[in-house]
Amino acid sequence: MTTVTNMLAAFVVSVGIAPSPTSSTRPWMVRAEGWILETRTGSIGPGVEVGVTAGRFVAARLALEGTLMDAPDGAWSAMANARWAPLRTGSGQHALTLAGGPLVVVHNGVHGTTPLAHAELAYLYQAPFGLTALAGVGLNMALADSGYVPPASCLLDCPSEIHRGDLLRQARLAVGWTF
Repeated sequence: MTTVTNMLAAFVVSVGIAPSPTSSTRPWMVRAEGWILETRTGSIGPGVEVGVTAGRFVAARLALEGTLMDAPDGAWSAMANARWAPLRTGSGQHALTLAGGPLVVVHNGVHGTTPLAHAELAYLYQAPFGLTALAGVGLNMALADSGYVPPASCLLDCPSEIHRGDLLRQARLAVGWTF
């Protein structure tokens, strides 16, 4: 029976059900976000969006997050993530995280509304006094063909269609507060 109890305790700690100093004393977080997102809209370079993320640590190594982003062309994005920290320091101050969930880009001038699946690898820093920062890279997979609207004219970097299964790169930086 002791062996089963020890195995169960090891499992609970490894998946993050046991509380950590950061998640138990500061379970909520809010971050200001900056994204560089491959959108295939024909603009020179990737799309840049800014936004806000709010979330809650539901376990020592697991947080649930919601993000709203705004782009300069009137488009906006909404995303829900589960963020897991398989590698982190004992204090929880530094972590390598994996995140994934649904993402939708709405009212894009070239592609309309496009649903995506989001996956991300990120470094997460959480200071004992509440400061938090995140730097991540990832891929977004199109879940449907975009509503491509050809532009009236195109000189240098012409838009291309987004098809179901296409992978779009992204990177983001964020800074915020845990409480």
